[in-house]
Amino acid sequence: MNQAPLNKNRQDKFILVLNLPEGIKNIVDNIVRNTNRIDANSLEISIAGTVTPTVSIPEKTIPYGAQTIKVSSHARPAYESLNINFKIDNQFNNYWAIYKWLDIINDIKTGNFNEDDIIKYKSPKELMSPSQQLPVYSSNLTVYGLDEYENRKIQWDYIGAFPTKLAEIQWDYTNEAEITSSATFEFTKIEAKLI
Repeated sequence: MNQAPLNKNRQDKFILVLNLPEGIKNIVDNIVRNTNRIDANSLEISIAGTVTPTVSIPEKTIPYGAQTIKVSSHARPAYESLNINFKIDNQFNNYWAIYKWLDIINDIKTGNFNEDDIIKYKSPKELMSPSQQLPVYSSNLTVYGLDEYENRKIQWDYIGAFPTKLAEIQWDYTNEAEITSSATFEFTKIEAKLI
C-alpha cells in the first residue's frame, strides 16, 4: 500500500454520472459548441463534495390502554435536496448540460416550459398533468463513492431527478485552484448498493 486506507490522495472522491432525460437527449447533434445543444447523452462529473440525504421512516404513536406505543409509519417523507459541488471542465460541458436542462424546464427568455419544442410529446402537453410531465424532464443520477485507489465501492441511485439550481461561478485568476460550481437536484427516491 502506498498510503493508509483512510488517507485520500485527491479532493474529488465521488463521481456523478448524470443521465440526461430522454426528451433532452434529442437536442444532441454533431455541431461542435452549439449554444442550443448538449453534446452528450450522459456526463461523468468528478464532484468534490455532496451530502447523501437522510433516510427516514418516522414512527407513529398509537394509544394503547393507559399508555402509548410507537410503531413504524412504513412511509418515507420527501427527501431533502441533493447538493453537489463539482469542478467545471475546461470546455464547460458539465456546466452547460445542467444550464441547458434548467433552460428547458423554464426558458430564460419567455419563462415557459419547453418553449422551443425541443422535447417531443407522445400526447399534447396541455393534456398532461405535472406528474405525467415529470418523466419528460427528469432522469436518474448515480453517485459513486471511490476508495483510495479510485475504485468504485458504493453506488447511490437518485430516481426521478431534475435540477432546480445551478450556482454561481467564482472567477478568481489569482487563485490557482480549479474553477468550481454547485448544483441542486430534487428527486423522488434514492437506492444504495455496495459494489
